[in-house]
Amino acid sequence: MAADTASVFESASPQSVPLDLPPLSDILYPDFFAPVSIPTEPGSTPPAPAFVVDSIAKADWAVGRILDAQVRIDSRSALASELHARVDAWLTKANVPDNDSIVYISSLLRPFAEAEIAKQHHSRSLFLPSGTAQLRKMPDRLSIDDAEAAISYCEAQHPSAVIVKKDVSRTELKRLIFTDGEAVPGVTAELGSTELYIKPNA
Repeated sequence: MAADTASVFESASPQSVPLDLPPLSDILYPDFFAPVSIPTEPGSTPPAPAFVVDSIAKADWAVGRILDAQVRIDSRSALASELHARVDAWLTKANVPDNDSIVYISSLLRPFAEAEIAKQHHSRSLFLPSGTAQLRKMPDRLSIDDAEAAISYCEAQHPSAVIVKKDVSRTELKRLIFTDGEAVPGVTAELGSTELYIKPNA
């Protein structure tokens, strides 16, 4: 599997930068392919647990197992984030030569394509044996660098350009529903449940 992955990266481009992946043993934990438990069929009675926590010692064992499992989950998450970042960095660096080639060759092609398309009058495409060159009008873009300055100017000069957004206060809604018991149309509310939270001792 590791060899297949490496071959894919190496064959992506003759000038691509190799991705330095860690050994497979560092990526997959021994329990990666552990069997997944099958959920109980709807309506059937779940089997009685083989182990029952009925003492301090058993409770301490259960807490320890939960904390160990959480450590493994956190380790996998950290490793996945690192691998994602490394793959993204590899992809960006490996694409640089091709992106530069596209920009440079496009700059050479554009004057000729524009001249040829201008002769057609009814088409904005230049059909060639290898492909089609098109001229497309891209969307207009703007960037609001100082929202307060823009809002102040538009409020005074062009009020129609200012958007006033209405919203509801979640704090006030919680008071109305959970404290006062009032039903508010369009709002679904549910009391928070009590969850068992396990954390290591300091």
